[in-house]
Amino acid sequence: MKVENIKALKHGFGLFVLVTSFIACSKMDDPYKDFIKDGSITYVGTPDSLTVYPGKNRLKLEWRLSDPSATRARIYWNNKSDSLNIPVSVDPQTQKMSVWLNDMREGSYSFDITLYDKDNNRSVVTNTIGKVYGDNYVNTLLARPVKSAVVENEKATITWGAADITVVATELLYNDKNGQQHTVFVPVADVSTELMNYSLSAHDSFQYRTLYVPDSLSLDTFYTATQTTKVTGPAIEYARGAWVPLSTDFDGNRIVKNLFDNSTSTIWHMSKAFSYPHNLVVDMGTENLVNGFSYNQRTPLDGAAKLVEIQVSSDNVSWRSLGAYTFENLGTKQFLELLEPATFRYFRMIFKSDYKNGQFTALSELGAYKR
Repeated sequence: MKVENIKALKHGFGLFVLVTSFIACSKMDDPYKDFIKDGSITYVGTPDSLTVYPGKNRLKLEWRLSDPSATRARIYWNNKSDSLNIPVSVDPQTQKMSVWLNDMREGSYSFDITLYDKDNNRSVVTNTIGKVYGDNYVNTLLARPVKSAVVENEKATITWGAADITVVATELLYNDKNGQQHTVFVPVADVSTELMNYSLSAHDSFQYRTLYVPDSLSLDTFYTATQTTKVTGPAIEYARGAWVPLSTDFDGNRIVKNLFDNSTSTIWHMSKAFSYPHNLVVDMGTENLVNGFSYNQRTPLDGAAKLVEIQVSSDNVSWRSLGAYTFENLGTKQFLELLEPATFRYFRMIFKSDYKNGQFTALSELGAYKR
């Protein structure tokens, strides 16, 4: 075939493809002609930096206005069963628009927000999630625990337990020895609080409630119910010279009596022949009213004793449990306050774990006290 014929053939084929493509594109554009017959579509800009602020039975939506042509906003929630149509209004100081939704039921919400201009052109729908808190949430809140409240020399020292991560403070109310009322705000980082000019004979308790902020953007602070806590006198320890150990759970010469020798350099070590639980049984020789137990962990700390159940008896036959307690992982002398004072002669400590997840551990000193 001659070169001229080949060129003519290629030219004709290319023209055929071009015409076919033009016809096909024309057919594809047909369905959209009705939408653009008056020109291109105009969209309004969407809300910028949209933020949700949760609160108690209320909520705030806030955003920056990215398009000055927007004149109103339409907000849907509850699967579009609830809506709000409001004019655009920007705070001159923050340059933001805020929408408050009050009297909201507790729960999580999904919001769809659309902005419109004066010609009813609209923005693309913007979606966000928000939460409203209420009584159900408040009922789950626990007051920060009080480990001890002891008065000595007209000064009451409150020792606090660990607080939830959403706790911000504790509000404490007490009367001094002259009857004057004081309100003290305790930051969550504080582990103890001192109340000055305190008279145990005049006032043997204080009241407090714990403050929660469930979210860093929360509009509201939530409070627990007010708690009343008794204040006690200083610990008076019982003499241990007549105490007799009755358990055989020990390792070698690291016997139970080492707990009563007033030396933190000697220890009682649990038997290595078996794992938890390990039992410690002691006869105090006489019945005593006990408010709590003092103890020293073995130092340096290495898998210190942790979970302990305390049982007591008057005859070494019938036993009753005073509950489970947690020993502190601290090297200094500690005072473990019982939930309620108890009178007994014998006590049994059932050690169930340590801070090293081992099979046994040791203790340096152990005592009992009254207040």
